[in-house]
Amino acid sequence: MTDMELEALNDKATGRLLMADVFDEAAFKNLYSYICEVAEKLKRESVLSKQFLAVVLNAASAIRSRAEYLPDVKKRIALADDFDMVLALVAVGEAPSDRRPNVPRVI
Repeated sequence: MTDMELEALNDKATGRLLMADVFDEAAFKNLYSYICEVAEKLKRESVLSKQFLAVVLNAASAIRSRAEYLPDVKKRIALADDFDMVLALVAVGEAPSDRRPNVPRVI
């Protein structure tokens, strides 16, 4: 099943960056926030949707590829690492909300 909200957010952020070389920081932040919400729901799942995986991987890849020649993107390249982190956390049954700065993790 396709997540239409994820698709729309992906188009506004990654799609726009790849097609028009326009980096909309707010769109990427909205995409990241939504991905974090989905990650929370996926913590206990053993199967991830291909759409979720593709959106997270493509967002990070698009940021890195355009950072080479777009100054606005280069300033925000750390955002690509944020997307990678979400995927890594979901793979081990966690979400970004489980990792808070200066707060000990309870395992």
